Amino acid sequence: MKIAVVSLLATLVVLQACGSSDNKKVAVQPKINEVHMLQPDNIPSYIENFKLQYEQLDLQIDGVQYTLSFVDRDEAEKVLIAKYDKGLIYLGFDFEKEQPINNIMLLEGDTSDLENFKASAILKGINIELSEQEGNMVYQGSIEDANTKQLYSIRTVINESLLDAGDSTLTLEANVATLNGTLGTSTYIQMDELIKTKSFDTLKFGSVNGSINDAINMHTGRLIRAAKLTTLMPTDGLAHSGGVDLFAAGTQRIFQDGGELGVHSWCCLAGKDAGQLSKTDPAHGAQLTYFREMLGLDKGPEFYFFTINAAPAASVHKMNRAEMVKYSLVTE
Repeated sequence: MKIAVVSLLATLVVLQACGSSDNKKVAVQPKINEVHMLQPDNIPSYIENFKLQYEQLDLQIDGVQYTLSFVDRDEAEKVLIAKYDKGLIYLGFDFEKEQPINNIMLLEGDTSDLENFKASAILKGINIELSEQEGNMVYQGSIEDANTKQLYSIRTVINESLLDAGDSTLTLEANVATLNGTLGTSTYIQMDELIKTKSFDTLKFGSVNGSINDAINMHTGRLIRAAKLTTLMPTDGLAHSGGVDLFAAGTQRIFQDGGELGVHSWCCLAGKDAGQLSKTDPAHGAQLTYFREMLGLDKGPEFYFFTINAAPAASVHKMNRAEMVKYSLVTE
């Protein structure tokens, strides 16, 4: 009988314990909605359309064809700047109205070091006519050498892909791929192809000055993370802005003293840098989604808000190792 009573008491205790657990409040992590500038499902069609547009870019001078790649845009001066085989080309463009202006100027010279670029010849547009053909903007007319007065015919075709492409290069040596240049849609295509066709485990940064297309750049980072690549900033390497976004995508993230990781705010929304916006502004959504994926639910947002407050869009803050460690940007 004593055994039966003990068994009954034990059963009651267990039942009470089970019942009491139902009354405890369990903290539930609120669901955080993913935000993307470019929806993942739309990437294949986006890339296909980009390739079709990119094939239509063209520059011909006296019938000789040259390759164009984006360099910069100056909204105040209303010019779009691109590189071609012999130098730089300045195309008149009103960014506010999103329409071309009939101005062209070419500066011949070595473009391997744009910060120290020196023009060996200047050619100015004459009687430039504008037209639109199947979504492309066409500049056509003549250019005159400012020194010799020699005239040449010119025709150039541009579209949105010129601004989105970037000029990155991705080279493979043994198990290390080295990334250089300005990031854009071409970078995504290069990275996707290399991951699918080659075997490597490390992405090294040469000189990466940023991204001109953040929407696709974050998906390039996702390719890096999905491939479980280690990202390496060597002693002589540099990555700014969108380059840091890709560095953060490494499963292991190695920084060697002497390298440079530079961050700043993105620009602009209603004339304001991201750092001037409220933390709750929806404009932060895509970057917050990305950095949560790369650095975690806590460190990701902390790092993102650090970057946009570290320097305005027109400047760059060079991170020190203490900052990298604080936000888990480096793993060693």
